[in-house]
Amino acid sequence: MCDRYAVPSLEDTCVRWITKNLHYVITRCSDCSEPKYVWRFPHPNCRIVARPAEKILLKLCKRQILRDEYLSLFSIKYVDLVSPVLRDVSVNPSTLRVLRDFKLYNLTATSLKQTNLNSLISCLSEASADNLVSLNVSNTTIEENKLPVIISLGRLKNLQALNVSRTKFTTECLQNAVKLLPRLQYLNISRTNINNITSLLDLRGTLMGLIMHKLNLDSRQVLERVLLTVFELRELRVLDVSSASDRDKPRLPIVSRLCAPGTLPHLTHLDICGNQFSLKLSDVRNFIVNHPNLEFLGLAAWPSRQNHELEGIYQLSLKYPHITMLGDRGETPLLNTLMRNKDRRIYLQNAFHNIFEETISREWLNPDLLAAVLRVMRLHMNKQDMILAGTAVVYNLTRGEQSAHLPLELLNRAVSITLMSIEHHQGQVQLLKNCFLTLCSDNVLHRAQFSCKRCCELVFKSLIKFNDIHMKRMGVAIISILAAEIPTADLREISSDHKRLQQLLMYVVEKCLLQRDVDALLAESHDNMLDYLGHAEVALEGSPVYDTTLRFTLSALWNLTDECPEACQAFVKVGGLLIYAKVLKKMANEEEDFKNHVYTKCLGLLNNVAEVSSTKNTLLIEPLMDFFNKMLSHSSIQISYFAAGIVSHLACLPDDVWISALQYNKAEFIRVLGEAVCKWTPPQNEMVAYRSFHPFQSLILDSNSRLEIHLWAVWAIHHILTKKNTRYVPILRECPNLQRFLLFVVSTDVATLCAAQTSSHPLRQIFGLNLEAAEGGVLKSGPVVVPESWRSLCSSLYFIPPQRKVSNYKSSSSLYHSHQSASLAFVTPGDALARLPAFDEGQTGPPMSGSPVVTGMEPVVAEEAVSLGPSESQKACAHLLQRLAVEIIEAVLAYEAENHS
Repeated sequence: MCDRYAVPSLEDTCVRWITKNLHYVITRCSDCSEPKYVWRFPHPNCRIVARPAEKILLKLCKRQILRDEYLSLFSIKYVDLVSPVLRDVSVNPSTLRVLRDFKLYNLTATSLKQTNLNSLISCLSEASADNLVSLNVSNTTIEENKLPVIISLGRLKNLQALNVSRTKFTTECLQNAVKLLPRLQYLNISRTNINNITSLLDLRGTLMGLIMHKLNLDSRQVLERVLLTVFELRELRVLDVSSASDRDKPRLPIVSRLCAPGTLPHLTHLDICGNQFSLKLSDVRNFIVNHPNLEFLGLAAWPSRQNHELEGIYQLSLKYPHITMLGDRGETPLLNTLMRNKDRRIYLQNAFHNIFEETISREWLNPDLLAAVLRVMRLHMNKQDMILAGTAVVYNLTRGEQSAHLPLELLNRAVSITLMSIEHHQGQVQLLKNCFLTLCSDNVLHRAQFSCKRCCELVFKSLIKFNDIHMKRMGVAIISILAAEIPTADLREISSDHKRLQQLLMYVVEKCLLQRDVDALLAESHDNMLDYLGHAEVALEGSPVYDTTLRFTLSALWNLTDECPEACQAFVKVGGLLIYAKVLKKMANEEEDFKNHVYTKCLGLLNNVAEVSSTKNTLLIEPLMDFFNKMLSHSSIQISYFAAGIVSHLACLPDDVWISALQYNKAEFIRVLGEAVCKWTPPQNEMVAYRSFHPFQSLILDSNSRLEIHLWAVWAIHHILTKKNTRYVPILRECPNLQRFLLFVVSTDVATLCAAQTSSHPLRQIFGLNLEAAEGGVLKSGPVVVPESWRSLCSSLYFIPPQRKVSNYKSSSSLYHSHQSASLAFVTPGDALARLPAFDEGQTGPPMSGSPVVTGMEPVVAEEAVSLGPSESQKACAHLLQRLAVEIIEAVLAYEAENHS
């Protein structure tokens, strides 16, 4: 079934759109005496023919939006009706009079809340009364005064099919109906008050279908009388005597006659689910043999005392594949049970339990079965016991590698129903855990298409409500994976509820800190920002615990704050920095791997905080700054990398901000930063993933940026782009100033990189480039060819001379300064820190015209003392910066070559 999904017809697609957007296609009648609506037809004479009109009516019922004023849309002026269906709606009998203008042949009006059988039939025209073939009034009110009901039914002389299930239809009503409706061929009296069907003997020559699901046949005498009557109805093709599973009824001797040759010879359909006649496996075999026309046999919900026979029934289903069998064992019988019993919960729930038992120890890759389970769950979403069992089955049918092989549309539906189950049943812990089990899968979370934001919000809601260790572990894993995929706008909304971040931080505290640590935090905090930690279940003694819950919690916090200033602000506001400072200090004496994992994830989040202008200064606190300084030289490149990122962002803060925070060693931090980056050996695997390169661009554009800071940013871009150019080259294209900067780096020499000063208007200045036009029109920048997608940048590159005079220096006259050259004189700004000119996209001068030309610095006479020049550390930084920039551009060229071929 799942591999053979039919594409919806154009008619069904239109019907679905109309019902979802009803307000676009209708308008309120302005000159009508009563409130009602009319269609917005493009032409006055438009009409909707019967089939689509009936589909629209049914769809409005299913969506629970059909109201009295909408029934005017289905008057004979606008539509044709032949077989309308009204289901589970609250409409006034007076508005149902629109049916009087039609000649109906079939009418379904089930579960009507304001209309009874008598008033419904009174709304039919004489033509409809004379021609009506079938009437379904299941679960519709029948007045206690029987005579009017019978008189109303008596109008329907040609009625052949009547469904009065789940009504107060009695034995007396049945007797009168049989007399008044002599042409009845199909009768459904399921779940009524009837306990004697003897009157049906008057229909023995015409009755072909009798449905008696869950009739009250408790006594041995009543059961025997019913069977004797049934045996006389020799024209029966369909017989349903299904019931609830009963363990106590003894087997009646007359049951053998049911299975004997000649009894009900035309029978094609027998539903005996629940086995109220206490049939044995041998009886079932005899029945099949003696009824050669049999096409359907319902044998589900067999009593548990006969469990030894369940396998035998399954074997019968294999032996007689032409017979559709319902059963409690085997994929096909269980699937049939789900497909044929959409409104019989006792069998559906029993089937769920049986499927769960059969799939608990092995994987069943059966898309049809999963589709049927999801359909049942959707129809019974408000029934908690059904959904509890259903969610357990969904997990068994999607776990492991099964989810990787399911059709994507089906997997999407499974996730949709799972999320719907969480929404509807927030109070059932086990049900929620079942849902979390289904969602907590890489295949499900990465393959399925659904709203990550909605899923995260539902998971957070459950985590905040219940303190369950298993839900914690799975919940934080789901959030950590999805948060990496959520757009920044959605992260902003998620973090707007501070309780969510507080919940995650509580998990971190519970795993890493002791009660005395929490007491110390509460004493240190201001404005009661950490009061929520009073609810944390913290140990009195012991060591930190690094398990999957802590690992995913730290990842979740990291991902939720990624490139989301609002989330970073919320993290700071709920005391996240104080907690992290305490956790990092607590880790100092822990086992190396444990400690390094925590360090990496904490530093990753603090990197996010450092990227935000409104929160970066909050990191200038003593415990964290000491930690960052130590981590710059850490043996783990991942830890050193993130520490360097934090220091790079903090180093862009003005000196007075550092001083006001009692931090006086900014220059030393920058020096150690540059030395650390130069010592890194690039890892083989990708250490981190980025949504964009805008944080790096902002870092380079910052007026306080330095050579060492630029080096860290370029190293980070180089690390991921050269490994995954397919993913990151398009991201680099979103940052034209980064591209200009890279071209500047490769087109100048080490001397310029170390000596260049920031002008007095840094944000209005861009880098000048040394460019040359090679043979064949290939544009080059320094030692590399300019990527084709970057050529447009070159026409707008020009150089604005610095506003302040610099020390005595003259540029080389060559077209290209080798990035290996280090023999030229160097100059440095007064603070002895190497800088590069900052730039942006704003331009104040004319673009270059004609062929690319060399731009360089004009010699000027120094008015200041000559500097000692850059340190060896700065020279190493400049050399590495150029090499990395060259390799980035080469990766871009390789990407363009691959995509052009």
